[in-house]
Amino acid sequence: MPRTRYVLSVLAVGVLMLAGCSSDEQGSPETASRSDKPAAKPVGDKPKPERKMTAAELKAAIGVIVLGEGDVGREVEVQDQDDSLDAPTNDICARKSAADGDRLARNQDFFWKSANVAELVVSNEAVAYQPGKGAAAFAEIKKAVGGCDGWEHSQGEMADVEIVDPPTGTLGDAFAWRGQDSRKGGTDYSYLAVYQRRGDLVSAVYVWSTSEDEAREVADEVAPKAAARLERAVG
Repeated sequence: MPRTRYVLSVLAVGVLMLAGCSSDEQGSPETASRSDKPAAKPVGDKPKPERKMTAAELKAAIGVIVLGEGDVGREVEVQDQDDSLDAPTNDICARKSAADGDRLARNQDFFWKSANVAELVVSNEAVAYQPGKGAAAFAEIKKAVGGCDGWEHSQGEMADVEIVDPPTGTLGDAFAWRGQDSRKGGTDYSYLAVYQRRGDLVSAVYVWSTSEDEAREVADEVAPKAAARLERAVG
């Protein structure tokens, strides 16, 4: 299958390429932020230090952290793939990220059932940043999301953007946002994105669904699997 992001624009499903929108997840967790109070830990229990990885190791890790059809389930199939560094990792509000220049490698797969109009689309993006650049890139993405309240795109409009609680089972600094993606053809998608980082590796899960409950449910199922893959890659 050709690994190109731009094929999607001519497909009937009209999947939005917001890598965060490259890209985000609903229900009533639409009120933001996790508790400021840290969870209690046993005395002497320190956070696991992040292993420093070489550029070669980081690039190789992409194949470990990217999710597959079996991780998503729901009878979806890979419909498109993109590993180009020309495609932005976070183009929320139609803005590119300065941190994109620090990327070593990326892969983004899109999953859905073949249909004239897909009721559910799931995408996973795996990104490797230059050694030592992952934390800053992650912070830049989070800041961009917090400063955007909606925007028009070639296939419709994203509105009602807000930060929400990430699913249970995600990594400690994970964050998520939701929005309403209204398409020109008349299909309205509830959209949910979850971003996670381990060292200089970032994994983002993007969900579009015609059902708000399903969007959150799928994110709740898939995001912890993305977390496990990140942990496995870093070791």
